[in-house]
Amino acid sequence: MFFEGAEKKLEIIVHNPHILWDLGDAFWAEVVSHSQATILSQINNDHVKAYLLSESSLFVWKDRLLMLTCGETKLVDAADFLIDKLGRDEIKSLIFQRKNEYRSHLQKSNFEEDVALLKKKVDGRALRFGKLHGHHNLVFHSTKDFAASAEDATSEFLMYDMDKEVSNFLTRVDLTKVEIQKFLKLEEALPGFKIDDYVFSPYGYSLNAIKDSSYYTIHVTPQETSAYVSFETNLSLTDKHGILRHFASVLKPNSFDVMTFNEELPKDLAQGYELIYQGQDKLSTGYSVDFKTYYQISKVIEKPHYYEN
Repeated sequence: MFFEGAEKKLEIIVHNPHILWDLGDAFWAEVVSHSQATILSQINNDHVKAYLLSESSLFVWKDRLLMLTCGETKLVDAADFLIDKLGRDEIKSLIFQRKNEYRSHLQKSNFEEDVALLKKKVDGRALRFGKLHGHHNLVFHSTKDFAASAEDATSEFLMYDMDKEVSNFLTRVDLTKVEIQKFLKLEEALPGFKIDDYVFSPYGYSLNAIKDSSYYTIHVTPQETSAYVSFETNLSLTDKHGILRHFASVLKPNSFDVMTFNEELPKDLAQGYELIYQGQDKLSTGYSVDFKTYYQISKVIEKPHYYEN
């Protein structure tokens, strides 16, 4: 069973405080439907609303939103709908991302087509971090007069090809939410968060977590043909170093990408991994972006994979 776990990502920051916060659940359900996903559940506090989707997540603060969708969704259509509803003058900043996919030919659009649609509504630039025929992250950002604050920071930890024992555990058909949380050691690594999570059938897992204005989200596609786990957060730099090392040690991916906005990460992020690519740039909107790709160091000569007849 193939599923494309790699997310498309949209972040919009608005001028008017509360304009997003005052929009009701029915509005956000309509937004999500434009991406060809649905809302499964939600949790709220005084700072952020977190919607768990059939394909990833939506977070809404008073001045910004973050939406992630995976599978064969078309997130750009939700972005197009939001721009029309909010009004292009209301948008301070828009960032749209896509990363390398296992089977990009199955997607309903490609990055170039998405950018062409966005440029009809928003002035912006497109760029690529990483190698075209390897791990990479494609970014479109608006070029309006906007300067992100140094505290406006995000980290994405994108893991591929998990250890066999990890994959075997995460593809158990009777797996529960509590068992996955314990396996990931979430309370140990990230205590005190309000959690909303869902186990998909036959397998797959999504989680949203919030504490004050902080969030983290995890999405697991465990099947061997497209093994992928993502973790994203706006937690502080010191916390993130330990958290990323934690997930590398628990999930044991063969490779992973780290993409940060307004964050600096050490080269020796995880023991047993080698940094094979690093790209950096400062966007005109003020975000310092760092993209790194790591691969597991291996001296083992492996046998090829034989497909069954």
